[in-house]
Amino acid sequence: MKKTYVAMMMAGLMGTGMMANTAAAEELPMGITASGDIGVASQYVWRGVTQTSGKTAVQGDLGLSYGDFSIGGWFSNAYAATAPQFAGRDVVEFDWAASYGGDIGDSGFGYSVGDILYTYLYDSASNFNEVNAGLSYGPVSLTGYYVTTSSQNKAYLAGDVWVDLGVSGSLYGFDLSGAVSYAKWKKDAVNRTIGAVNSWKSGMNLVTLGLSKGFTVGETSLTSSLTATIPVGTRQSDGNRYIYGVNAKNEFVAALNMSY
Repeated sequence: MKKTYVAMMMAGLMGTGMMANTAAAEELPMGITASGDIGVASQYVWRGVTQTSGKTAVQGDLGLSYGDFSIGGWFSNAYAATAPQFAGRDVVEFDWAASYGGDIGDSGFGYSVGDILYTYLYDSASNFNEVNAGLSYGPVSLTGYYVTTSSQNKAYLAGDVWVDLGVSGSLYGFDLSGAVSYAKWKKDAVNRTIGAVNSWKSGMNLVTLGLSKGFTVGETSLTSSLTATIPVGTRQSDGNRYIYGVNAKNEFVAALNMSY
């Protein structure tokens, strides 16, 4: 599998919840490659919105690849369940991804197309599906996401669009990344009413900055990372910025992951 494609696939699977890392890869029979990691983060933030309200998150993933095709799964604890029958439990998010991609001849461009199914244990009403397509050239990438299946609770609507323009590189042994994100929300007068405060305003809404470094302890491969998400959308009449209809603030995530 092409290096460019691996980075784009992992970015699509993780969103901004977790820094992509240097997971160790193991060759399996029939040319299949397996890789994964598990770790702890100071909190879980997805596309600028905190999912754990500042609580620590345990997160991990496992992926299989064959040639230019990959499948993978990722999990994290998230917010407190609101359904009465699940009182006292934290929702657990499981994301399932499939992607295909590679290089476009010798042009230096890379591409990927894929699908992500977001599922939530103890909150199935939030389940939704999203397709994605990406293009990269050197350190620059452009990836778009499109919701194809609305969640039952209408928090995510078919037609929602999210686009990341990112850049990545290395400096003094550290891996650096940055992204600017644009959102175009599906208009819905019933589920997304616009009153004095427009919490569903489309446009540029988020800047994400990341810093990570891999190292080994004995035979164990570890990656430490620090991620900052900075809402940059228009302030509304109440002085706040909103993403996915939620008041978004500057968030920071420190994480440590172990490859296996």
